[in-house]
Amino acid sequence: MRLPHNFWNTLLLSIVCTIIYLLLRSSYSQTSVPLKSVQLYNNETKINISILGQDDGSRRKKDVKKKDDNSMSCNIPKLEINGSDVVQFFHAPKPINCNKGENWVYIDRDNKIQLIEERKDAKCHTQSIIFDTDAHNNMGPQEPLQVGKELPSEMVNVRCSQGGKTWELPLISLQKVKKETKTSEKKRWSVLMMSFDSVSQMTFRRKLPKTAKFLEEELGTVVLNGYNIVGDGTPQAFIPILTGATEEELPLTRKRFPTASYVDDVYPFIWNNFSQAGYVTMFAEDQAYLGMMNYRLKGFKRSPTDHYARPYFKQLEGRHGNTNAQCVGSDIQHKHWLRYARKFLEAYQDQPRFGLMHHCVYSHDDINLIGLIDDDFSFWLQSISDDGLLDDTILIVMADHGHRFAKLRETHQGQLEERLPFYSFALPKDLRATEEGEKMYKNLKMNKDRLSSPFDIHQTLHDILDFPADLTTEQSVKSRSLSLLRPIPQSRNCDQAGIAPHWCTCLDWKDAMTTQEDKRLSTQIAGAIVEAFNEQLRDEFKICSRLELKGIEYAKKLIPKDDLLKYKNVKDKDGFVADLSGKTKAAHAHYQVKLSTAPGRGVYEVTVLFDFVTRHLTLDLASVSHVSRYGDDPHCIIDRNYFLATYCVCYDKIGATQ
Repeated sequence: MRLPHNFWNTLLLSIVCTIIYLLLRSSYSQTSVPLKSVQLYNNETKINISILGQDDGSRRKKDVKKKDDNSMSCNIPKLEINGSDVVQFFHAPKPINCNKGENWVYIDRDNKIQLIEERKDAKCHTQSIIFDTDAHNNMGPQEPLQVGKELPSEMVNVRCSQGGKTWELPLISLQKVKKETKTSEKKRWSVLMMSFDSVSQMTFRRKLPKTAKFLEEELGTVVLNGYNIVGDGTPQAFIPILTGATEEELPLTRKRFPTASYVDDVYPFIWNNFSQAGYVTMFAEDQAYLGMMNYRLKGFKRSPTDHYARPYFKQLEGRHGNTNAQCVGSDIQHKHWLRYARKFLEAYQDQPRFGLMHHCVYSHDDINLIGLIDDDFSFWLQSISDDGLLDDTILIVMADHGHRFAKLRETHQGQLEERLPFYSFALPKDLRATEEGEKMYKNLKMNKDRLSSPFDIHQTLHDILDFPADLTTEQSVKSRSLSLLRPIPQSRNCDQAGIAPHWCTCLDWKDAMTTQEDKRLSTQIAGAIVEAFNEQLRDEFKICSRLELKGIEYAKKLIPKDDLLKYKNVKDKDGFVADLSGKTKAAHAHYQVKLSTAPGRGVYEVTVLFDFVTRHLTLDLASVSHVSRYGDDPHCIIDRNYFLATYCVCYDKIGATQ
């Protein structure tokens, strides 16, 4: 049978197309480069995209040249505690119920271990909890508990039995270590940092009003209204504070890479500077599972400070069989956390101290629960102040960032609050009474409404350790890290402060969806972003679905101020009067897009740089925020590659996430 001529033509064309497709696919799958050109739509709307910040284990940020142009100085947003778009999310939290029967064992005010009256005949043993590495505790031999004595070590597991019943719980009680005191001609001022996870300044004032009032009215605390985060999450908040650098600027410590280093081997932690100066040091996070140096990073190989509470909280989480131990037996957890901090202050009244306490249990996953600590925390502050424990101590009450996942975060104010956490300094009266301290306090109050960042906290800690001779000269914006105890230029902008546009709250974002032309371009940019996500998933398409653009919630663009674009020259010989007759058009702009993808319910906020002339889009993956909860969508990859979990929807979850 003779087939029609057009059949053979069609067959030949199909074979040629198939061969071309296979060749292109093979070439595509074998290419892995950091800069990927993605063509969208048609030739008239072609967008080329450069993808930066891919996580190959060697990612580093390049140094950014600072601009001397001060025209983009920061205007700090003024937020309302009860803003109309956020007030609905806040309510009085239900008390935490720790009704598990009274703890058999407790530690009294003299740091001695005691049995409650009902269990005075119980037989008890202790086992010391010994730091091995951040990932593992060692346990000492069993020893009989000695009532009326101090614990055999700072952290112990206690097990008791009486009348056929048993009781077991880890306990912690600070024990003084011998530390060589170094003589100094100048007085050494102690530092205590009391930190909370995921608490914006507005949320702090909403949920901790008694604490805020005591800090400001009784301690003269200065709250930094212009304190702006520089990255996503707790490590990106604390690494600049503790080291003066970003994670990308430091050696690789992400634990999923075989070549990763322990953080204490390669990070220049500020507490080491204090320790070398004769300070006793302490570091205590109350949620080991989410440790700032452990969740993604390799953690510490050695105990980083003289007192390090991670082994205790790790043991507590393991005992409770969960990672959010809100109770210590019948006691609410934060009371033990505060007690440990107080004992640190009491134990070393004759030596300078540097302590960092970070609270995570109540505030990380809930925007209201932190309110439960207000009465106890304000009372605790009152008590240590009344007892003179703050007389020689600079108190820093702070948060790493605002809330990142709650519905609050989906509002415009919530977006700003994430970037504007609570941060405050209280200088002791004795310091303020000195000539140096008076200048520092004056500068601190002046700087509170100026742009500041975690990098500045690091420099401020250096200044506390070694007071600078000059406390009056304004610092240069050419330096990324400026001390809050010295004058910060009012003209400082986000670029100079090391704050990327994605995180900068000072910028004037304009709606990029007002005209049809704006909508068309914003849609093209959103599509290019999704293609960039797919580029990251390309090697995992066997387990992760390809993403498609589902919708755009908003798109904003950041363009220079009108006067900057209109500026042509000066009209007068002295250069005082500007000629604003120019008609310059912006050549590029930052875009911030909030988009959703399918399959799944992924919602992302992304900041990109778009060149209007070349139609070139630059996307730094470090500026991508996944603002919806992952759930189980990336379960097939999260343990192997946490970085790709941001984008992956496993095939077996597609039906459940629609």
